[in-house]
Amino acid sequence: MALGIIGIVIALAIFLYGAYKNVSVLYLAPLCGVIVALTNGMNPTFAFTKLYVGNVEENMATGVWEIGGLCGMITAIFPTVFLGGIFGKVLGDSGAAQSIATTLVNKFVMNQTDKMKQAKRAVLIMLLIECILTYGGVDGFVAIFATFPISMYMAHRIGIPRRYVPAMLALSCGANSAPFVLSINNIICMSILQTSPGAAPIPGFITFIVIEVGIYFICSTFITRAMKKGETFDYGPCEPLPEDGTVKLPHFVPAIIPLVVVFLLFAIVQNASLALLCGIVAAILLNAPFFKDNERKGFPGWAGRVLGSLNSGAVNGATAIMTLCAAAGFAAVVQHTDAFNGMVGALFGAHISPLMMGILLCIIVVAFTSSPPAALGIALPMVAAAFIWVETPAVNPNALARVAAIAVSTFETLPVNGLILITTGLAQVKIKDAYGPMFLQTVIMTLIGTFLCAAILTAAPGLA
Repeated sequence: MALGIIGIVIALAIFLYGAYKNVSVLYLAPLCGVIVALTNGMNPTFAFTKLYVGNVEENMATGVWEIGGLCGMITAIFPTVFLGGIFGKVLGDSGAAQSIATTLVNKFVMNQTDKMKQAKRAVLIMLLIECILTYGGVDGFVAIFATFPISMYMAHRIGIPRRYVPAMLALSCGANSAPFVLSINNIICMSILQTSPGAAPIPGFITFIVIEVGIYFICSTFITRAMKKGETFDYGPCEPLPEDGTVKLPHFVPAIIPLVVVFLLFAIVQNASLALLCGIVAAILLNAPFFKDNERKGFPGWAGRVLGSLNSGAVNGATAIMTLCAAAGFAAVVQHTDAFNGMVGALFGAHISPLMMGILLCIIVVAFTSSPPAALGIALPMVAAAFIWVETPAVNPNALARVAAIAVSTFETLPVNGLILITTGLAQVKIKDAYGPMFLQTVIMTLIGTFLCAAILTAAPGLA
């Protein structure tokens, strides 16, 4: 067992270091899975073809036949991430996202003459925009690309140092696990535990507000301190954005309607695919004349530009799916080792509460994989099999769903996480220069939120 644990740790170290050096996880994850297999006495061919890729097997806790590994995760998240990729691209290419940002900046930020107040309001506006996008059904990775031009626009207008743009792109950490949000976290909890998107709404909303308030003060404090020291904005190696008035944008109302459509449909019918599809159609119908010039040859006028946007969005969605699911395959190999199950067995033998068990399992797995879907896919069935899918359930599935959805947002954002690499890469800044506020925002505040939610549900279980 000792060799197995060492193998898992070495494989994880290679996985994290390789990701830090921009090695593609598409082949890095299966390679690390093979290392885990060899050090744990498993057949590497079986580990790759049956565990990493995935095969149909019976869930012993439920008796249901399921697909595991990479393919199982693709099955779980494909509609949401794929359609979310298209939706985010359509919002960006139609000018809807920039229209929302420009309207809010001109109305609420630039009316202040004090630069510090402008910076604080800019952070608040970015937080609201990102939470709106998240609640509107845009996947976190997709939202980064949609909001990067907005954050650069604000930083340029106000003089916010470029090294804090990544922190401005990571302001909606609490929203990814909030009630009624069309997010991967909620979707997987619904799929495994048969809960609703609004599970434990009151504790969930309280936690969401606490996390976001803390994130706002962390980000705004870092920015204003740097500006007071004389730091300012420069484009550096980044491409300058078009100046105001050079690009025609849709009006604020038709720009924001698609987000409202997605949120309301998901809350009412609880069907992510239908909600996102209707949002895409609404964005195209309302903002078709404003799509940027990425025309698809062979199609006239705006139809060609819309088709070009749809094609690019489909590629973005497919890329995001494979990036997210590759880590799930690695996690599946780890999950089937005696070493991992020995650690889990020791944890279950500690006689802690089911909610705390779920939190610890989620944190451990997400730290190993940087993949919330993988962490939920492993942790929830284990906890549910012991405490929910039994004759006398010991925990409300709604309570477990909410704390687990928040818990997987904690150590997801270590320095080698995709969100960190993407945001710092877009802003062309070094991780060491940008990660300070991001660590406090995405790790510490989500940890505080996780234990706060668990405390509320423990003290008032009826709120679940």
